[in-house]
Amino acid sequence: MDIRSQLREMPHHTMAHWLPIIDCNIKFYGAHSQQVPYGWAMPEESHPGFEMMLIIKGTQESVIHGYTYTVEAGSILLIPPGFKHTNQCVSPEGMMYFSAHFNVDDPVFTLKLMSHHSRIYEAGTTDNMLIRPVLENWMNMIRTSEAYTSTDKFIMQARMFELFALLSQAADREPQPTRTDASPNAPAPAAMHYAGAIAEAIKQAFHTQLRIKEGNVSTVKVEQIISSFGISPGYGLQIFRKVYGQSPRAYLSSLKLQEAKVLIEQPKLSLGEIAWKLGYTHLSHFSRQFKRWTGQSPLQYRNSVQDISNESGPAHQSSGTELE
Repeated sequence: MDIRSQLREMPHHTMAHWLPIIDCNIKFYGAHSQQVPYGWAMPEESHPGFEMMLIIKGTQESVIHGYTYTVEAGSILLIPPGFKHTNQCVSPEGMMYFSAHFNVDDPVFTLKLMSHHSRIYEAGTTDNMLIRPVLENWMNMIRTSEAYTSTDKFIMQARMFELFALLSQAADREPQPTRTDASPNAPAPAAMHYAGAIAEAIKQAFHTQLRIKEGNVSTVKVEQIISSFGISPGYGLQIFRKVYGQSPRAYLSSLKLQEAKVLIEQPKLSLGEIAWKLGYTHLSHFSRQFKRWTGQSPLQYRNSVQDISNESGPAHQSSGTELE
């Protein structure tokens, strides 16, 4: 049994004192630094994850949901998922910046950050001085030729979780914004509440489905989850998309994809078992969906993972204790 299953099925001991189970997926991508001239500009865009920018030299003007922000050297800008924005260098001497994108499968944390909408951590403030070293550490790890090692990637992930903790603490210290301070396109507090509750309920229902050992195939019914909060499915779909930048079904698909990869990498599990655990009646249905997600069939993905493991050689094989 893999570590994730063991954690989920661990018996409850009334006399024991437990830390919470941590079961989330993160994505860190698009991290780069760049020197740009005066007048450089990015066309309007939005991203499925958060974008964080550190202005190292110069000044940037950002227009986010119709609001204009001036980001000076040393300051950090956080742009939430789904927020349309443009960035432009407005300093005659040009500008240097570092940018990174991230996503984390933690609805409560994501909602906490999004409840304050776009924000600037001004240079010299306490939050800035705590967060900036994490971004600078990533920037210092950028290479132009050598490949990144597993150790490099683990260090990057460690910094990622450090950043999450700092952003969460910073959000806890800030007062909740009033509606008059919020962007006119920002979701209402009630919408934020329902979207967060729906996301958490989908995640919990999916994890419950994974624990089922026998009987009929279990599926997560998004519409039923939304209706359980006393709102219509149509309204639930609308507010979820506005808050998270994707539909509830797309969110569920992202959970399935990450779990599918973990399960496929367990050679003792048949692909049929994996399809059943994920709520698919037939292996062929799961295979088609997995190929749409990744461009590979489950078997091709399993073989590619095995090939990488074999190429690493005995010196790099696991000692038998695995941590996610």
